[in-house]
Amino acid sequence: MKRRILSLVLAILMVMPLLVACSDKEGKESAIDIVADGVSDYTIVYSNNKSATVEKAAADALRTAIQEATGVKLDAKNDWMPSNMTPPATAKEILIGETNRTESKNALALVRAKDFVITYENERVVITGGNADATRRAVDHFIANYIKKDDAKVTVISNKQDMVRFDYMLGDVSIDGVSIKEYTVVYPEGADLVTYYLAHNISDYFLTNAGYALNVTSDKATAQKYEILVGSTNRSEDDAAVAMALGDDQYVLCKNGDKIVMWGKSYMVGGAASALVNTFVQSAGVNTDVNVTSLPASPAAATFSFKKATSAILMIGDGMGFNHILSAGAIGMTEFVADRLPSTSCTTHSQSVINNQAEFTDSAAAATALATGYKTINGFIGVDAAGVNRQNVRELAHATGARTAVITTDVITGATPAGFLCHSGSRNDTSILQSQIDDLIKTGGVNYAVGGFKEKELTDYAREALSVISENGSDYFIMIEEAHIDKHSHKNTLSDVQLAVTYYNDAIAYVIGFVMMHPDTALIVTADHECGKMYIDQDTGAFRFDSDDHSNTQVPFYAIGGGTAELLASAPVLDNTMVAKFIAEIFGANSFGQ
Repeated sequence: MKRRILSLVLAILMVMPLLVACSDKEGKESAIDIVADGVSDYTIVYSNNKSATVEKAAADALRTAIQEATGVKLDAKNDWMPSNMTPPATAKEILIGETNRTESKNALALVRAKDFVITYENERVVITGGNADATRRAVDHFIANYIKKDDAKVTVISNKQDMVRFDYMLGDVSIDGVSIKEYTVVYPEGADLVTYYLAHNISDYFLTNAGYALNVTSDKATAQKYEILVGSTNRSEDDAAVAMALGDDQYVLCKNGDKIVMWGKSYMVGGAASALVNTFVQSAGVNTDVNVTSLPASPAAATFSFKKATSAILMIGDGMGFNHILSAGAIGMTEFVADRLPSTSCTTHSQSVINNQAEFTDSAAAATALATGYKTINGFIGVDAAGVNRQNVRELAHATGARTAVITTDVITGATPAGFLCHSGSRNDTSILQSQIDDLIKTGGVNYAVGGFKEKELTDYAREALSVISENGSDYFIMIEEAHIDKHSHKNTLSDVQLAVTYYNDAIAYVIGFVMMHPDTALIVTADHECGKMYIDQDTGAFRFDSDDHSNTQVPFYAIGGGTAELLASAPVLDNTMVAKFIAEIFGANSFGQ
């Protein structure tokens, strides 16, 4: 009898660790020392992806912080392994960002773009965010909360998700109970640029405001159950809408079965996208889910109108004249998309020209006029002809609480971006300009200021900057410059000029879609001056340059959005100072500039 009782006790003792482990897996939290007593078996692991530079930097920062607090220098490596191998089921690793480990994938499924989470699974510590910046913040959070300097320890808690959620304007958006994340945005194969980029704008809208991007594809792809059809696709569900006769300011938005149909002439297809996100998908509070149940069930014409502008976008093609635009058609640019917008022309002469001190403006004086509303002397940045600092529209917008950005394919201290960021008596005082820009960035005086990237990256940077400054419904101002039209015109390299115009054209197409989805925004597309005196040879039809410098030739001017119709009608030809005055009115300054 005693022997049986002893056997039972031994059996219970043997099972107890299993019971504890089971309880731990079922939800009991317990402290796990990752580093203690000057030792650790853990390795930091980050992605092998070449684009994961932020994650690698975050991993290095974590390694340094642990060493400084505990004296232990952990090994760090990327997640690469031969294709015929798989990671072990358990391993003592600290995973940073989107690695190839299952635990990283499990954690990423919990977060949206700007959320981050810290978990412990299969002996692995997972530190990840929905994007690279969120992962960086996750590592900062880990350093602040999990590294115990006084005890020289790093301790995590099992069965606990340390989740930090970003305050998005929207939670999960559903259409008649189906999450919009189930939808694919579909555009016609071979679509024009405006339609193509509108499809991407729809996806970007949900990424910015809800933290998840929708899949975007052409109608060449196999049809999915749930689709948002943008433009005239090959899907039969949009046939009735496309067949309708619509006015220039009309669109169609409806739900046909499991498809959402968007249609309109020219850029007015954006009116349908605007109605979806601004009329039907309305925020009910931070991270609050929305279920749309009232989309029209049959196609009907609706009229789009811009709202009173509270935000502004200024796009500058440096050195771009009318003939620069025409020339790009020779290399396959089927249209300059801004030609769809209401337009006029604009004068660009500086105070130096008025004073007979120069034949034409330079970029510094032109930028100052566009930014401050003051004519000034060539070479002056953000100061009037007397050398007095004058507020620019970006500064005005910032002062009203709007978020602001300046992006350019030139260096950030170039004359045009500097005109919206700095004040100096000389555009050549690069160190002074850079110091002023650094101070703005450091103090939050500007939310996004980037230059020096490749011409073909202009659209990508415009997308990122617009996402940053429009976040959570903020008002904003941004200046977007394509600088190389001018640079190539100075060199009279026609093919490079044409290519630069096409890159600018892509960015304009994206921004038009963005403005349609943000109907309280005014958009101006123009140039600071013409460069090269480009003309068309009447005998050969070829495009030629008559100069390697600027000219006083009037430049193109296009605009849409609240108040722009009145601006365009205010004079047969506009002057560049009127740009600043118009934008200033949007931000509440009715007496601005010269």
